[in-house]
Amino acid sequence: MGLAMVDLIKQSSLDLDLITRSEYSQDIVAWLKRRELELPEYKRMSPQLSQRRKLIDWSTMVAEKLELSNCTVHLAVKILDLFMDGHDIQDPQLYLVCLVSILLASKIEEKDDRIPKCSKLNSFVKSEFPLSDFKALEYLMLKYFKWKLGLPTACHFAEIWLAHAISPTDSHNNGPLVSFREARAYFHQYVKYFLDLSMQDDVFIDVPPSKLAAALLAASRVSFGLTPTWSSNLAYLTGFRFAELQDQIELLLRTFKMDDMEEKEDEGYISLMGSPEQGMTSSPELMET
Repeated sequence: MGLAMVDLIKQSSLDLDLITRSEYSQDIVAWLKRRELELPEYKRMSPQLSQRRKLIDWSTMVAEKLELSNCTVHLAVKILDLFMDGHDIQDPQLYLVCLVSILLASKIEEKDDRIPKCSKLNSFVKSEFPLSDFKALEYLMLKYFKWKLGLPTACHFAEIWLAHAISPTDSHNNGPLVSFREARAYFHQYVKYFLDLSMQDDVFIDVPPSKLAAALLAASRVSFGLTPTWSSNLAYLTGFRFAELQDQIELLLRTFKMDDMEEKEDEGYISLMGSPEQGMTSSPELMET
């Protein structure tokens, strides 16, 4: 069951259309929800916690250049968070930990030919580290996690539920959806935005991934102007009523409104994350269904 389910999870980010319509999708969700109960407690003990956002921005940039999947990025950040929480890591080793987190996440989420080589990862820090350091740290991190790196993230749940998160029968700004295909593409941009937001802000680390995924789907529906805000079908599918998600939804929407009002800039670097409107084109297609 374990290895087979991991294979299915890997497929879910590669052939999502097939998985979300298969008889196994709810089995995957149930397995992920069991796994999230086993996630290590996040204690906010890292002396480098103040650098977290900068490290995530940098890791996201690396992953984008490597054309890695959304779930790979989110898993890499989960690995980075939990490993940093148990260690005092100094520069420049922080960036080595980021790179090895991406490597480990890629080995879980990506097809074999998409897993980056250590030499390629090293090029992002101008080959600062001996390649042996990558192998040594990889082994150390595997031991720290007891070789259990199939950690569920909000992205895993969101991508599985994404196909059901918008319906042709939904209303948009109190009117019908003129083009469901176009509306779905724009809606997916909101989901991607809130996924990035939830990954960057450490206030969401303690929220169970399944609950966070449901909340960001609801926040995406609110922001895009879809009604009903949270259908009975979505409540059944996710296992969460709207009232259970309200605190997380309000926090996501509050941050969304702040981001919509001001350009995000912090300590000499500009965040890679922008509001959905900033990146919209005439025919956006950011997330597959």
